Amino acid sequence: MNDVPRTGGAAGSDAVRTRFLIDLGRALHEYGLPAHRLEAALGQAAAKLGIRTEILSTPTSLTLSFGDPGSQHTAMSRVQPADLQLDKVVALDEVVQAVYRAELGVEEAVARLEAIRTAPVRHGPVLTTLAFGVVSGTAARFFGGGWPEMGLALVLGLLSGLLAVLAGRSVTVARVFEFTVALLATVLAHAVARQVHPLAANLVVVAGLVILLPGLTLTLAMNELGTGHLVSGTARLTGALMTFFKIGLGVGLGGQLASLLPGVGVDVAADTPAPWTLWVSLLATPAGLAVLFRARWRELAWITAGALVTFWSARLAVGQFDVGLGSVVGALTAGLAGNLYARLRHKPAVVVLVPSLILLVPGTIGYRSFSMLLAKDIMSGVDSAFTVMLVGVSLVSGLLLANVLLPPRHEL
Repeated sequence: MNDVPRTGGAAGSDAVRTRFLIDLGRALHEYGLPAHRLEAALGQAAAKLGIRTEILSTPTSLTLSFGDPGSQHTAMSRVQPADLQLDKVVALDEVVQAVYRAELGVEEAVARLEAIRTAPVRHGPVLTTLAFGVVSGTAARFFGGGWPEMGLALVLGLLSGLLAVLAGRSVTVARVFEFTVALLATVLAHAVARQVHPLAANLVVVAGLVILLPGLTLTLAMNELGTGHLVSGTARLTGALMTFFKIGLGVGLGGQLASLLPGVGVDVAADTPAPWTLWVSLLATPAGLAVLFRARWRELAWITAGALVTFWSARLAVGQFDVGLGSVVGALTAGLAGNLYARLRHKPAVVVLVPSLILLVPGTIGYRSFSMLLAKDIMSGVDSAFTVMLVGVSLVSGLLLANVLLPPRHEL
């Protein structure tokens, strides 16, 4: 890292400045930034403060070494993988930019970081649970489901949201969260299909679990690997695979239990509702994602615009070419939308990028691959797994290309 003279609001003792960098790094990690963005943003902050710093971020640790080689002192933090909290990422960015402009001293910035950390979570448990239901219900429409599928997927989404709230309050519940939700969703979907109304039960299960599928984690892992962050990328990729395993095992056991229920287990074809329901789903999904990613309501219009442009560009590209090139085009559009937002609004690009990208991530394909492998359909499962990797690489390629064509003004 290059040493930069300290000026204005960036001035402060070495202890205060290193404390600021440590707290900033922990906060960026806690609020869900991937390694390549975290290290770049933290490296930029260290250079602005005139501190030579070496940074290593992994999903479970953050290591900062300060000083010249041979006389370094190191601070290592044990951290846990976290969900993205867009409101706090924006708040962190505002503090950092104020320090860069000499409008805020480092000591005051440290206090601001602590205030951000202790601030209550945006959007309460009721709204979060409703957002789970909305996103699952609209996902059923995207997958080609009709009114019965959308209604049941919404109910399963509400169940997932309720259990997610409980998992956030209990470490024990959190450890079996994905498995439990997958098991319950599978049993309930097949029970309704057998006892209440014929419907596409498998489609409903996928839609009901769509928020839990680690497609975004998988894409971030591929992005980290593509940008040379091999330790973090490999660890994140392993975590995504473990989540797939837990969901797959829950679905497999749920299917076995459902087969014991009375009735005929027939997975009927869904009747696609009117085209206007697709537009309603496209408008409702960004609102649900804004709640789940803790975005500010004032950013909803930008998030919705980015999601719409990304969805239709990817859909048109897939229709004209194939899923690989369609994913490249979709990710390129999402990246350009996020970077354009960052330039126009002077806010982090991830505010628009992540909700847009979530419509493209290959979590559903990965789930189907594990389902096929559990059903001993080896060839189809392997083929689907290959498609997952193809889509992941395509998404990363599109994002990297977007950063070349329209670079963001700063690292977040």
